[in-house]
Amino acid sequence: MKLQLVNTRILNVSLRRLEKKDTKRKKKFGLNVGNLFNPDNPKAFAVVFKLTLDNPEYDLSVNAVHWFEAEKEITEEFKLSDFPSINAPAIAFPFLRAYVSNLTLQSGYEPAILPSLNFVEMAKKKKAKK
Repeated sequence: MKLQLVNTRILNVSLRRLEKKDTKRKKKFGLNVGNLFNPDNPKAFAVVFKLTLDNPEYDLSVNAVHWFEAEKEITEEFKLSDFPSINAPAIAFPFLRAYVSNLTLQSGYEPAILPSLNFVEMAKKKKAKK
């Protein structure tokens, strides 16, 4: 089945500068990844990212959605496959990485470079929790 990333949208962003730079504060990165399936468009689905980043200078949170469209209707088998939980996030994540890097740089901070992620391992951990 052919799939295409058709839309990337930042739903919410919060960048809060700390009163005082805290050099003892460790950088912390958190990311939740999920999927949305549109009942009004059976050929579309989304990858949703909820990112948090704590830094010695600021706190950042970003909620982003990346919509994909398929040439055929999405089946239950597809929903349970690796594509929505592994491949699609791996395709969409570089857009979020670039956004965060540019946002922090253009806001006057050292650019935040998000780590590379292993979405296979993330999916395995998520399945193990269920």
